[in-house]
Amino acid sequence: MEQVTGVRLNDVQKQAVTHTDGPLLLLASPGSGKTTTLNMKIGYLLLEKQVPADRIMAVTFSKAAARDMSERFDRFFSTVTNEKVHFSTIHSFAFQVVRESLNASRVPYQLIEGSISDEELKKGWDGPNVPLHKKFILKKLYWETSGKQISEEEMDELMTYISLVKNRMVQHKDLDSIECSVNQAATIYKAYERFKKSHDPLLLDFDDMLTYCHKILDEDAGMLAKYQQQFEYLLTDESQDNSLVQHEIVELIAGPAANICVVADDDQSIFAWRGSDVTKLLQFEKSYPGAAVLTMSQNYRSTPEIVGASNQFIKRNEKRYEKEMFTDNDSGEAIQIKSTRTYDEQLQHVLHAIQNSGDEDIAVLYRNNTSAVPLADKLEKSGIDFYMKDIDPKFFKHWVVEDILNFMRLSYNDKRTDILERIHTKCNAYISKAQIAFLKKQQSEKSVFDRLLDSDIPSYQEKALPRVKKTIRDMNDMAPDRAIRTIREKLGYDAAIKKMAEKFGFQLDQLFSTLSILENIAEGLGTLKDFAYRLKELENIIQTSKYNKGTSRLTLSTFHSAKGLEYDRVFMIDLVNGVIPSDDDMERFRKKDTDQMEEAVRLFYVGMTRARTHLELLTYQYKANERLTESIFVTNVRRILKPAEAAAAGGLTQDDIELGLEVIHRKFGPGLITEYGGDSMGIQFEEAGYKELLVDVCIDNGLLQKA
Repeated sequence: MEQVTGVRLNDVQKQAVTHTDGPLLLLASPGSGKTTTLNMKIGYLLLEKQVPADRIMAVTFSKAAARDMSERFDRFFSTVTNEKVHFSTIHSFAFQVVRESLNASRVPYQLIEGSISDEELKKGWDGPNVPLHKKFILKKLYWETSGKQISEEEMDELMTYISLVKNRMVQHKDLDSIECSVNQAATIYKAYERFKKSHDPLLLDFDDMLTYCHKILDEDAGMLAKYQQQFEYLLTDESQDNSLVQHEIVELIAGPAANICVVADDDQSIFAWRGSDVTKLLQFEKSYPGAAVLTMSQNYRSTPEIVGASNQFIKRNEKRYEKEMFTDNDSGEAIQIKSTRTYDEQLQHVLHAIQNSGDEDIAVLYRNNTSAVPLADKLEKSGIDFYMKDIDPKFFKHWVVEDILNFMRLSYNDKRTDILERIHTKCNAYISKAQIAFLKKQQSEKSVFDRLLDSDIPSYQEKALPRVKKTIRDMNDMAPDRAIRTIREKLGYDAAIKKMAEKFGFQLDQLFSTLSILENIAEGLGTLKDFAYRLKELENIIQTSKYNKGTSRLTLSTFHSAKGLEYDRVFMIDLVNGVIPSDDDMERFRKKDTDQMEEAVRLFYVGMTRARTHLELLTYQYKANERLTESIFVTNVRRILKPAEAAAAGGLTQDDIELGLEVIHRKFGPGLITEYGGDSMGIQFEEAGYKELLVDVCIDNGLLQKA
């Protein structure tokens, strides 16, 4: 093999390649050469075991990964064999099974997913007819269930819910066990399923390919036997990303012979939100008694400093296979942790670091797509090209952004009832629906506020309306960032969205983050029109950044989308509690539900292990006027890099302190650590209430013990 490909395998890789009969779980640490090993294994089956190519099935998670595997295989073996191995995604294989079964049964079908523009989606439907697209169908069913138009956020939530239900194989009686902020999500889901199944032709979405495939293989013994006999050897890559239904399909095809090689890294399972299930992977030896388990622990990508800290960090998690990642690469620089006072100083630091770097590949990684918007703004203003891996225009269409723009539009022309109607509940004017209806019936060139003042209004509006009218008109002469603060504070917008978050289950921290980003973009702009223009311009810059792939040395990406990639220099930004881990991660952890926190740990680990030579973790203390604490994960890495000395006798060390830990304070008694990051922690005491304490003071003086 080495003579053919020029690839020299290490001992574990050789074992993986030559283990062909029976089940094998190959645990592959980041940068350990798993795709190369998988290709060598396929080559070994073809050239050494003389297995025909059409008897081998290689399955991976995404089309891009399948294409990459195929291209690498051709690069290694095209000179010695013309045989083509079947590289595919599980979805494409599942659709092949479904298509064959439905055609044999003469059941006509139609796919109802694919790209659709926002403009198309905003169009209604004519009478009883609805365009046969998933989003249109859900839009209609939501209207019939709630009597309201569905928002973009609700559509995303509903589609995620439906995908989770199918990928986790949830029964109808258990639908309410899947959380969804959309009201009556389970009712809409049932109606959606009825609509598709009763339609002629039968309607299928992408997830139906999986559920129908599983049902066909489970119930049609002839069809199952055909595919089991066709594919004698089954290899699956990125198996930690598979959902329950995908795992079940793979197990069915593997059949009794179980010549299956599952390549995975449980420490990089980061897609639970779309159905991936690491539990099945952790139970591999239960599913396949006597299975071989090999661990590829040698990292060929990163320096010992990055490998060592990452290896130690992931050990926070308990639900994982034990492994010790190592590297023989040359030593490099220490991991950098940078804590700035403000959010803007963090962005400036990254900008200067990029400007002063050489020709290395650079990635700026973050948890949420919104983090890229203010950074993209600063990069473009500084003349730095970038490639953005996740193009997500939703930020610019978010209802909070629209609200702010509508306040600004009203400051230019306060005669427009249509604009006031969109924001009348989000300012301190107490304007009712009935009053909006009254204004819409009138034809007048007077200010909407004056028209209301001329009508019969409650006494509490007599002072409020003139005040709001003046504030909105004054905004016209303000700098945009000051205008946004005026909307938030003087017009009561922050208080209004707090109430909305409580009522509808919105994530308040994300709403406030959107507002802070708008303020950041607005800084330095002269007029409100300049701000509106800059938002449009920035949206276009981000949309077109995809054309910079291959030409720009700078990539902006979420942690999720960076998985499988590597860069010379990596900057991980916005590392604060509330972002990573999120408030929800921490709240569930406090209630002893550790699954989400463990996934957040894996996500952070994925970010760390993208770096070859330079890794920098960035956090900050203030975003606008909000005081934040550094991510507990950053604090954890600090401990790893500079282990704390033992505390006073009997007291806790920094290594002991964790979110959710029950403690006893020498003065305040029993309590629970509810916040932790940087130099401080918050403890909810049973008798003394909530206290914010300095970590160093507690440790140095031995004030805390485990409960």
